[in-house]
Amino acid sequence: MLWIVSLMFACNETTTDEATQTSEKKPTVEAKKTDETAKKSEKSPKAEAQKAQDFGQPFTIEEVTASKDVFADPDKFVGKKVRIEGKVSDVCQKMGCWMVISEGDKSMRITTKDHKFFVAKDGAGSTCHIEGEMISRELDADRTAHFESESSKDAPIPEKQAKDNKTYEIVASSIRFIKE
Repeated sequence: MLWIVSLMFACNETTTDEATQTSEKKPTVEAKKTDETAKKSEKSPKAEAQKAQDFGQPFTIEEVTASKDVFADPDKFVGKKVRIEGKVSDVCQKMGCWMVISEGDKSMRITTKDHKFFVAKDGAGSTCHIEGEMISRELDADRTAHFESESSKDAPIPEKQAKDNKTYEIVASSIRFIKE
């Protein structure tokens, strides 16, 4: 009887060891191909499109202007419809109805046209494309306080960087977040 109990424990140990050895085996050629195929598809245009998140209307402007060019001479773009690429530094934490893009120590507010669409509140850190009209406006202390109350902690407040009592913003009809 003791012999049968010993044999049962020995079988269980062997089975466990075999299972461990099986799970530690190197991946098969088929598994390697699947991994390589997955890596290639991550770089494909289709995979890139899946990383993008669009909000608002479809884009109509093909030419993309770098945000640094807009920050260098914003008056040149006022009253024009533009498509720019920039880095999102903050998003309205209440509704997602505005965001801020930054380039170095400069930042600009982006508002959604007529509050008809909202962006993802976790979009800070994303690269983005924005299409809309560039406007300038006089500073308004109440409006600045409103934006500050909905901002993330330590986020830039473009209105506080403004010179000559004037700030710039883009009233966006289209926004695309590209997660990196």
